[in-house]
Amino acid sequence: MNIIRFMLSCVMVAGLGIAALPIAEAQQGSATDYPSFQVATSEVQTTDAETTERKSAPARPREDLGPGGVLLLLAVLIAATLFYFLKIQRPSLPDFSEPIGQGSSGKRELSRHSSEDRQSLSIDSITSADKAAFQQLLTDVYRAWSKADLQELRQFVTPDMLNYFSAALADNTSQDLRHQVEDVVLGRAEIVEVWVAQETRHASAKLWWSARNYYVSLTKQPGDSGYVVKGSEKKSTESTETWTFTQSSEGTWVLSAIQQAR
Repeated sequence: MNIIRFMLSCVMVAGLGIAALPIAEAQQGSATDYPSFQVATSEVQTTDAETTERKSAPARPREDLGPGGVLLLLAVLIAATLFYFLKIQRPSLPDFSEPIGQGSSGKRELSRHSSEDRQSLSIDSITSADKAAFQQLLTDVYRAWSKADLQELRQFVTPDMLNYFSAALADNTSQDLRHQVEDVVLGRAEIVEVWVAQETRHASAKLWWSARNYYVSLTKQPGDSGYVVKGSEKKSTESTETWTFTQSSEGTWVLSAIQQAR
């Protein structure tokens, strides 16, 4: 699709360049044939001889670009279009403040959950065992994410979140990057909301955690210059996220959304 848009852009720019040539020639001809209104009025008092001499004088040929000039102009326009296309299409590094992808999937999921008919439950309905499961999921999800292992991620997340992780991993791979989130330590957790929707229980928890959070190059080996692209493989950083968990019919909790804390 990007290639199609690029080709269409080139055709449009080339078409505009071709269409502009007759206009430029017309403007040049107009400037040659009619120098100015003031000059014309100042020379009203001319003799018949001067008029006859002026009419008999051969007209100067107009200078145009010619086929070579047109091709050169089109080549410049297409090269400029190609440069612009590559500049705006080159993916940027993921936002380091949002460890998994860009955080938009979590917002969509939370919005979808909030729009469903649901019944609120007491926060106290979340047991110690539930909280332990949430903490374990934080570690398990980031471990599988760091290995880029979708098969392992599948057992910890909903199908929608698996698609989201898959797209985020593909985006990193296209940039020859891998995102490492290691030594995850949960510092504090707060249950934000609990509810039932379509006979399924959901819970949102705000998590404060730390980890060694960095990006590495897939084209280099550990220890090579430039292997760590962003972040530090030695220093832990702190993050705050709101995770939404969904309980399956078997009673197992899985991750269904992530929203970055603001």
